[in-house]
Amino acid sequence: MLIEDFKLEKWINSREDRTKIDLSATCPKVLSLKVLTQITGENFSKMSEIPLNYGQLHGTKRLKQAICNLYENVNLDNVTVTLGGIGANYLVLQTLVNKADKVVCVCPCYQQMYTLPKNFGANVELFFLNEDWTLDIEQFKAVVGEDTKLICVTNPNNPTGMNSDLTDIVKVARGVGAYLFVDEVYRGLNHSETPYSKSAVDLYDKAIVTGSMSKTYSLAGIRLGWIVANKNIIEQINSNREYNTISISALDDYVATIALENHDKIVDRNLKIILENKKILSNFINLNSHFSWIEPNAGTIACVKFDYDLTSEDFCAKLFDDTGVLTIPASCFDMQQKFFRIGYAMDSQILQNSLNSISDWIRKIY
Repeated sequence: MLIEDFKLEKWINSREDRTKIDLSATCPKVLSLKVLTQITGENFSKMSEIPLNYGQLHGTKRLKQAICNLYENVNLDNVTVTLGGIGANYLVLQTLVNKADKVVCVCPCYQQMYTLPKNFGANVELFFLNEDWTLDIEQFKAVVGEDTKLICVTNPNNPTGMNSDLTDIVKVARGVGAYLFVDEVYRGLNHSETPYSKSAVDLYDKAIVTGSMSKTYSLAGIRLGWIVANKNIIEQINSNREYNTISISALDDYVATIALENHDKIVDRNLKIILENKKILSNFINLNSHFSWIEPNAGTIACVKFDYDLTSEDFCAKLFDDTGVLTIPASCFDMQQKFFRIGYAMDSQILQNSLNSISDWIRKIY
C-alpha cells in the first residue's frame, strides 16, 4: 500500500549527507553511554551479561514500572513498549482508525498524526491553531461533532514548541465520547514551573498517549517508545503489535530503564542546555528585524517567522544551498506561512556559530 511522502523526513533525508550544521535536530544534546554513566552512576558493562533473546515481549516489568512512574495513575497493564515513538504512534492509529471514521487533528503537528488516518480510510479534518499558536476552542467544538471518533493532538507541540493546557480539549472529547490521542514525546521539558505537565492519560479515561526516549531523554539511538492507555485499549493495541514488533531489543530495554529511573537528572541536565540556548536564539531574533517568533514554553524547537519575499521552502532551500545550515520550512507541516522550524538544544557554541552563519547570509543576500 503506497502512502504519501512524509514531507519532514524527505526534506531532511535528501540533504542529510550535505549538511554542515543541523538545525533540524530536535533532541537535546545526545547522550552516550559514557555520559549516561556519569549521570546515573550505572555500570553499563553489565550489558555484556544480558541474554540476547526476545525477553519479555511487551517490555520488562522494571522498564514498564519506570514508565508508570512518569504518570499519576498508571500501572503495568496500562503500558506497552514499542519500537520508538514513531512505532507507538503507528500502532495507536492502526488500532483505532477504520474506514470512514471521522478524525480531527489539531495542526500544525507531526505529519504521521493525520496522514496515517487518511491512509487507513478515515475522514480527516485538520484544525489549525491561530497565528499565535493558541486554540480557538469554540471553533474547535464546532468542528468536533458527535460523529468524531478520534481527536489527535501533539503536546508539547511540534513544530511550535508550545505546551498547552489540555483541559478544554478533554472536555470536548468527553462531550462527544471521542478517543483522545496525544503524542507527548516532548513531555517533561516545560521551560518553567514543573518540567512535567499533567498527562492526558491522567485527565481522561479514553485518552491514549505516546512517549519515547528520543526527545526528553536524549537517547534517540536506542529506538524505544511506549503507549499508555486504559487496559482494554492496550490489549487491542497489543493484538496489532504482535504483527510488527514481537519485542524490543533487550539492550535498549536495559538502557531505557536506567535512564528513566534517573529521569529527573536527565531532564535537569537537558533543561539547562535548552534554557541557555533559548537565550542565544532569542538574542538572534531580536537583532534581526525581519525575524519574529512566539517564544516557546516547552521542548527543544521553535518556529521563526520571516518577512522576506520567499516561500518557506524557497527560503530554507536557499539558506541550505548557500550555507549548509539545515532548517525545516513551514511547508513540511502543510502550512503556507513564512516560518522555519529550528532545533536549538545542541552544543551552545554550535548553535551560536550556526546563527552567525544565518546572520552573515542574510546580510550578504538582503
